[in-house]
Amino acid sequence: MIAENFSHHFNPARKSISCFVPIDRFHEINTWLILDQIPAPFYLPVMDADNNLRHILYEGKDKLKKNSWGILEPQSGQEIKASELDIVLVPLLAINDKGFRVGYGKGYYDRFLKGCKPDCLFIGLHYFDQFETIEDVHAADIALHYCITPERLIDFRK
Repeated sequence: MIAENFSHHFNPARKSISCFVPIDRFHEINTWLILDQIPAPFYLPVMDADNNLRHILYEGKDKLKKNSWGILEPQSGQEIKASELDIVLVPLLAINDKGFRVGYGKGYYDRFLKGCKPDCLFIGLHYFDQFETIEDVHAADIALHYCITPERLIDFRK
């Protein structure tokens, strides 16, 4: 239902999209349904030696290899700059009513999102429609524009 909501609301076919690969042990959203069923150019994050995210074109599961964290990543391929992406699908553990999220605490996505163009959409994917209280929002945290759940699209820009 999340994949259907994404496809319905954002017409992804002609957009350059960053999509995370789900980490099974953390029970993340199954983005394989998005990556393998929606015809669009998807780019997957790759962690570099400086703890930054680069993005490489997704060309199928057979081109991916687990990194030291156990996350599947492309080993080579066409790279895209953050400033060229139209949409970034962002993993999250919890989200508040302002679009601020809790991730895994390393700041990878907040650092990455700062380099995106002003009209790039930041979209969280979440199983639940409920908001959490997040006490430790920092100046460096980047709010999401939307969150897609199985039931609805939440717009934080209003």
